[in-house]
Amino acid sequence: MPTNYATPTNNLVNVSFWFLAIILLIILVVVFYYILAKTLKKGPKSREVKMVKKYYLDRNLYVGILKVFKEYYIILATSNSSEIIRKLEEEEVQEIMNEHPKFLETFSNILKKDKISREREEEKLKK
Repeated sequence: MPTNYATPTNNLVNVSFWFLAIILLIILVVVFYYILAKTLKKGPKSREVKMVKKYYLDRNLYVGILKVFKEYYIILATSNSSEIIRKLEEEEVQEIMNEHPKFLETFSNILKKDKISREREEEKLKK
């Protein structure tokens, strides 16, 4: 005479299966959310429109150089809006882009001067 009652072993297997299935589902949702958030954060990339350089004036305010196709513009942008200030010529853009190496040269010269002055102080202390 067969019985249709669940045995404790079958009940335990069913509970374990559903517990693992729910845990796996939660892990998949978290991984999917992480991947989606990371790709949406960067936004769509375009070769035609590119932010070349940003100079932050405040936490939510910056002046940037925007390249649209082959033209460059200076823009003022906030978290809510952006506005074109003026169009730049190619020479002006090159001049702005070449400022970065000048800063590095200046910074490295300051470090070299500091190192030389420390070495002189150490020599004086040894004498």
